[in-house]
Amino acid sequence: MSNTETTATATTAAPADEESKGVAKHELINALGGPHLDMLTATGIRYTDRASGEVKEFLIPGAKAGEAITMLALFGAKTKCTNETSRVRNGKGGDTTAQLEALDDFFENLTATPPVWREKAESGGGSRTDKNLLAEILIAALGSQAKGDAAFYVARMTDEKGYIRKILSNDSIKDEYNKRKGKVSAPVDSLA
Repeated sequence: MSNTETTATATTAAPADEESKGVAKHELINALGGPHLDMLTATGIRYTDRASGEVKEFLIPGAKAGEAITMLALFGAKTKCTNETSRVRNGKGGDTTAQLEALDDFFENLTATPPVWREKAESGGGSRTDKNLLAEILIAALGSQAKGDAAFYVARMTDEKGYIRKILSNDSIKDEYNKRKGKVSAPVDSLA
């Protein structure tokens, strides 16, 4: 995978009087999980969704703190996070799950070999998850414990906040979904 990490934290949605703080908190970092830094010492970004408390972090490959190109990349990464989440939030089906999936998708594509910049994704909105495919995989995994057909599970994914994330938290389902979508995880030896 890339230098993108997802971690959940125990926070709550912002009260109405804090809405002016925005949808997300942006921080500059130089290590995954590290403290918030200034522009001159950072080599990565942290995006924290205020509604869910979910965190996305991205370290810029090869970045050197204090260099002009690194500072421009940090600004661009922060801006891209806002643009991607806003595009999905303001589009059809733009819940928090879909917004954060858009960030995962963007950074996975950006750090692929060769990198992919998806201008086409800049317009429109909605989730990147193929709910029908995910429902099919879920039903196969549940076997006789399945409580309905694909339409039943697609409806749950659409109506129940966090249900897609719950399904994809199961590693075997997530791996099968990624395999069928053509996304292959990096080999373990490449992570050393």
